[in-house]
Amino acid sequence: MEEADRYRCRHIYLKQSDNPDLQAEAACEALASLDGILLVAPHSNHSVHVIYALDQLSFEIVVDLLTELEFQMDNSFLISLRNTIYGFLEDNARDHMQIDEPQELPE
Repeated sequence: MEEADRYRCRHIYLKQSDNPDLQAEAACEALASLDGILLVAPHSNHSVHVIYALDQLSFEIVVDLLTELEFQMDNSFLISLRNTIYGFLEDNARDHMQIDEPQELPE
């Protein structure tokens, strides 16, 4: 298995807001210092491109952190379905690679 298989590239879609403190740039600043984040960059005002290590973070943990920081996620049907698929794929990848699921945010 290649080292690159341990990383996941995802887009996180935020609910549209006119408040710059709740847009992608601010979300990137909040995520940038987390252990396990390789890259975080705004894709648009309301979406974030993130690459993280699967053994340190999960999509669910990243979204939960943003929610705790009062960012609102886009909960449209297709985005919610895509997010569910992300979780399923990550669980399968962890099982295949024999990696335990991270239970909380790394320090």
